[in-house]
Amino acid sequence: MEYNEKNLPLAKWLIDKTNTKDYRIGNLLGMKHPKVDGDLLKIVGGRDELVRQAKVLERIPALGGEEYLHFDWREMNTDITKIDYRVEVIPGLCDLIGVIDPRERQLQAITRVCKLQEDVSGSCLFDYCNHVLEQLNKGNTKELSKAEDEEFLKCLKELADLKEPEWKRVFSSKVFEKKNDITPSKVFERIYQSAVIEALKYSPQYEEGMSDDEILAAHGILSYSQTLEWKGAVEYCMTDRNGTAIEKKIDTSLNYYGTVLNAQTLEHAVPNLRNSVEKIIVIENKANYESMEYDPKVLYIFCHGYFSPKEVRFLQMLMKTAPEEIQCYHWGDMDYGGIQIFLYNEKNIFPNLIPWKMDVPSYKAALEKEKGIKLCSKKQKKLEALNAGKLEVLKQCILENKMEIEQEMLI
Repeated sequence: MEYNEKNLPLAKWLIDKTNTKDYRIGNLLGMKHPKVDGDLLKIVGGRDELVRQAKVLERIPALGGEEYLHFDWREMNTDITKIDYRVEVIPGLCDLIGVIDPRERQLQAITRVCKLQEDVSGSCLFDYCNHVLEQLNKGNTKELSKAEDEEFLKCLKELADLKEPEWKRVFSSKVFEKKNDITPSKVFERIYQSAVIEALKYSPQYEEGMSDDEILAAHGILSYSQTLEWKGAVEYCMTDRNGTAIEKKIDTSLNYYGTVLNAQTLEHAVPNLRNSVEKIIVIENKANYESMEYDPKVLYIFCHGYFSPKEVRFLQMLMKTAPEEIQCYHWGDMDYGGIQIFLYNEKNIFPNLIPWKMDVPSYKAALEKEKGIKLCSKKQKKLEALNAGKLEVLKQCILENKMEIEQEMLI
């Protein structure tokens, strides 16, 4: 007779009973003595069925005999009160019913992730591999199913190997085949995107508060058209396919109501700040940005959240052409996310960035107009641990009042 977990649920129960962290890391040895109770009888199908299955297991030599598995028989071998078994019998029980030994399963997952870690060495995913290995080596199973999914691991490797940004669905088509009637171009988005985003939160490029699209864009997966918007006097010229600059310059000072560059233009444009610009203001809220009237002495830049990689590259080149004395300001939400975005822009693009309308008087004025949102406990803990730099006073004010202010409320 071929045995499986359905006709031998007692064997499966013994395996599950032993499947602990200590067993999965190889630290569980010796004898176990579980008692027969109502829960076990319900699982196996009653007392008579328990007796039948116990007699079957006793007659299988591969399990090692009474030294490894012994039943405490009562009432002329018609009842069992206790089961004595050695932990070492578990691999044999797994082979018997056709399931993988939990210890072996953990070891196989560790081997897969070690191989992935070698493949992504030096990439944004190396720290994630460290995290998964740490969990698996502790016997935890939270990351186990991901470590067993070969397509997920392949996806991570392909992501680490990206040399240039790719549109999400193009990337998906390259990595996956049709799955569960889902076309290849949609497999990433439908099945693997959330798991990949969780993995990327261990990346050095990840910043707290990034949206899912921003996390993907920062790592080369484009889910929307990267555009940069500004009002002000910037000149830029385009480069050809060889990277050579084309001499003709485009002057955006004539676009009084704003200029928008798409992803391809950002990739091939070389910007230069006009001498007339004396001040740069980065504005997080679209409505406030739109309400700014053109001023030849000011460059207004719309910041939708975290700038994408192509936007960062363009703005870094622009700042290299700006005079050292130019003043750069940032106007964002007076909350945890707004502070994080300010710090990101200060670190990556505008080294001398100055907060604008993100001070205590602005905060209190908004509160007086009942424009606040209650600070949740989760954000409060994150805010308390954050080094807010130039916004430390604002941070303390938010913590004291337990209220956050979004720009949308200040239009």
